[in-house]
Amino acid sequence: MRWRGRNGRKREFTYGDLAHLSDRLANHLHASGLRAGDSVAVMMGRQPETVVAALALWKIGAIYCPLFSDLGPDPLRARLYVAGAKLLMACESAIAKAVTPLQESGAFKTELCSLDRVQSLLETEAGELPVNLDVSGAGLLHFTSGTTAPVSEGTGLPRAILHDQRFESRLVGSAVEALGLKEGDLIWPTSEPGWIVHTAFGLVAPLALGATVLLDEPPPTPTRCLTVLEDEPIDIWYTTPTIVRGLMGAGAAVARSIRRPRLRVAASAGEPLSADAVEWGERAFGTPFRDNWWQTETGGIVLAQDLAHRPIPGCMGRPLTGLTMRLVRRTEDDRIEFLPDEGAAIGEMALKLEGLAPWSSIGGEIGAPPEDVDGWHYTHDIARRDEDGNYWFIGRADEVVNLSGRLVGPFEVEAVLMSHPAVAEAGVVGGPDPELHEHLVAFVGLNPGFDPVRALRDELHLFAVEHLGSILAPDDIRFELCLPRTSSGKIVRRTLKNRIRD
Repeated sequence: MRWRGRNGRKREFTYGDLAHLSDRLANHLHASGLRAGDSVAVMMGRQPETVVAALALWKIGAIYCPLFSDLGPDPLRARLYVAGAKLLMACESAIAKAVTPLQESGAFKTELCSLDRVQSLLETEAGELPVNLDVSGAGLLHFTSGTTAPVSEGTGLPRAILHDQRFESRLVGSAVEALGLKEGDLIWPTSEPGWIVHTAFGLVAPLALGATVLLDEPPPTPTRCLTVLEDEPIDIWYTTPTIVRGLMGAGAAVARSIRRPRLRVAASAGEPLSADAVEWGERAFGTPFRDNWWQTETGGIVLAQDLAHRPIPGCMGRPLTGLTMRLVRRTEDDRIEFLPDEGAAIGEMALKLEGLAPWSSIGGEIGAPPEDVDGWHYTHDIARRDEDGNYWFIGRADEVVNLSGRLVGPFEVEAVLMSHPAVAEAGVVGGPDPELHEHLVAFVGLNPGFDPVRALRDELHLFAVEHLGSILAPDDIRFELCLPRTSSGKIVRRTLKNRIRD
């Protein structure tokens, strides 16, 4: 593992280093009373100790539950409750922001271990772990990226997915097939450890395959990304559409000016990647950005395009080896109907469970419909399948807009708006309409050099009409300084809908 800290600090860890450090921490944690099946929340950010902690917890059969380090007090309390966390390992900033207020109110009941304390334990000799230690309870507990609303809004407790050790083989297989990850590669996932992308591709898959992980402490701003890409011989870069859009705002010439001799695969996750972003990557880096699709539940990438061919811009790809996907629709009486498994169709994506690593779901909204029924996982994501069997993202089932009975996915409209040179980001939702049931409302963030004036609003509307037609072109375009996003980079469309009501 190669770690880049703030202010130019760097540290490197061999596989032997990670083994030794995680052994030592595992010994200390076991001596403190942690046992197989205990859940431990880790909130230490992009620090080497986060990776060491995960390995140590699995060595004693505990459950690793990574959390975003910028959570506030209420979201933290809810997640500790759902996870049943016996211990919280947190960095000092997280303690000050979230833990201390809970302690002062008497609402913090979990044992606390600071990052400083973890570092001290790693410098302190410890005894040997017991022989034949029970590790059957080892697991991974991740909160889904959709569980971002405060519990006070009545959305229920945040939802988490619990994977056991069978998660590894499914994940490693998808890393090889979808990203081409192999021994000796240097992979850089820019995600924070609270997001499953980091656990998957910044921890489990590369260490299982003999690759090297790059862990960069500062937030992955476009400028920081360019610096790291120039300094490090990265083979695989796995980032988010938000970062890609930010780089696009700086222009292709800036990206082309850096040295990147080994960059082989550039991929994106979290939100769909628009066609222009895929093509921009090829112009700027010589490597097109590749979109793919998966969920916390699936234990690895599900849809991706063949690495041997240039990616189709805007397309998510096809199911990976061993996975079966079908499109379904829900009837008015909430029955599931399977659509024909060949040819063009639009529907909700459903995955056959036998190809996925088993999981269990905890928390979530009370009364929410089950996602796993009769051997199938219903993803709540709507997609279009073309005649060749490729899948194209349309939107979440609860985010699709109803225009006089016509269901419209927000991504299709957002992608067109973001292809305009003035637009840095766009979020499209449905607003109430007495005649059409709903109408399209577009929230737009602008690139530097463009002013939020009426003339630009009219220009964007005409641009959308030209590319989408008058029905799908939003009349209501609102300029925003910054769109609300989850910690993993997804637009929180629920918040945008609330702004319409306000």
